[in-house]
Amino acid sequence: MAEQKEDNVFFVGVKYPIELRRNILESLKDVVDNLHKFESFKAVREAKAREMENLNSTVKEIDRLLSKLKSALPKTNLRIQMHAKDLDMQKKEDKKKKALMRKKKEVVREEKKKESTELERLEKELDIIESKLKDLS
Repeated sequence: MAEQKEDNVFFVGVKYPIELRRNILESLKDVVDNLHKFESFKAVREAKAREMENLNSTVKEIDRLLSKLKSALPKTNLRIQMHAKDLDMQKKEDKKKKALMRKKKEVVREEKKKESTELERLEKELDIIESKLKDLS
């Protein structure tokens, strides 16, 4: 039986074994580095999840305290007056935004006009060149 096992064994010649070993070791090193980076990534992800849970609980606590504060404060019309002022400010900002949008549209229209005039000029030059080519033929 020992002779049969020896018959099944064979060897393969490897060219440049040192380079092959070096390449394999470098690949293994890269794999280990990537695994290390992945583990640190997982740790950061877990820390982020914990911090998000802490943030959510803090926000819930703030909401709860804010509702208690609102219920403890007396009812007044002050909020309505402030809201009207905010609306006036918002209207002024909207007017400014609309004016800016109009200016931007005007600039875009002017650019389109310039592009069309440039296109027309190029077409004229192309016609001149084509006519010269016809004259040469």
